[in-house]
Amino acid sequence: MQAHYTTTYKHLSLTERQLIGRWLKEGRSRRQIARLLGRSPQTINNEVIRGQVQQMDTFRHYHSVYSSDYAQKQYGRHRKNSIKKTKLDKKLSEIIVHYIKDRVSPEVIAKVKLKGIISASTVYNWLYQGRLGLKRTDMLYPHKTKPIKPVVANPRHYGKFIDERPESISQRLAYGHWEIDTVVLTRAKNKVLLTLTERKSRLEIIRIIADKSSEAVNSELKVLTQNFQFKSITADNGTEFARLSEAVNCDIYYAHAYSSWERGTNENHNRMIRRFLPKGTIKTTTKEVAQIEIWMNNYPRKMFNYSTPIQVYLGG
Repeated sequence: MQAHYTTTYKHLSLTERQLIGRWLKEGRSRRQIARLLGRSPQTINNEVIRGQVQQMDTFRHYHSVYSSDYAQKQYGRHRKNSIKKTKLDKKLSEIIVHYIKDRVSPEVIAKVKLKGIISASTVYNWLYQGRLGLKRTDMLYPHKTKPIKPVVANPRHYGKFIDERPESISQRLAYGHWEIDTVVLTRAKNKVLLTLTERKSRLEIIRIIADKSSEAVNSELKVLTQNFQFKSITADNGTEFARLSEAVNCDIYYAHAYSSWERGTNENHNRMIRRFLPKGTIKTTTKEVAQIEIWMNNYPRKMFNYSTPIQVYLGG
């Protein structure tokens, strides 16, 4: 016999309900039954009240008695009704899967595509619970852990470090400040992508250049200056960016070695590009790259209350 009951909540089983019915018929008190089952007296009291049925005796008089079978049926009914009904049906699932495979984030799916009938966290939960038949890698931004690279002792120094960049640029107070990078598609010597991201509007420029050299980068930059305003450019320490000042008349800032987060906006956009052109892509066309650029610049952003980068840039 147990002298104490456990404080960890666990539902009564059918066997326990049958024992309660038997011991009540034997004349045991509810407190005694609680000690025998290791339960709280209040648990037994509530259970007996919920399991009451009317039973007629030989004198055709009705009495309230506890029925374990009735109590178990009531428990099953209440449990069924306690489960929150889900909005996820076949049609909604197909819509969400379609947009996720079309590289749309859960935030945009919930707010823009589904007009707020569900929240972004609900989409994430359904995905992580496997209810959509997708994996985390199907997301626009699949979470991966990356090894930390050691900091080199003598980093390259082509000009001003990012520490010297004015606070107004860091706070994205004005248009015309860009982050730049190159995206390599294959290890073999081949054409690469030149990407530039405008810090305030997140407008993206993607161009195919001949190779990963300063000559190829500068040649394309000179063309871009005819249509875009460059007040500053923030680059990494790659050799292809060593001579940026020769191509564009603006302030150039360089991030610290192995500190990609200092150009986080551009890095995030590069990850979006990888969804279309993963590593190992041998060939791509100017038309295909232009379509990716258009898609990115017309993609609704939560930070802009679901306006697009092109709307923000042109509105500025």
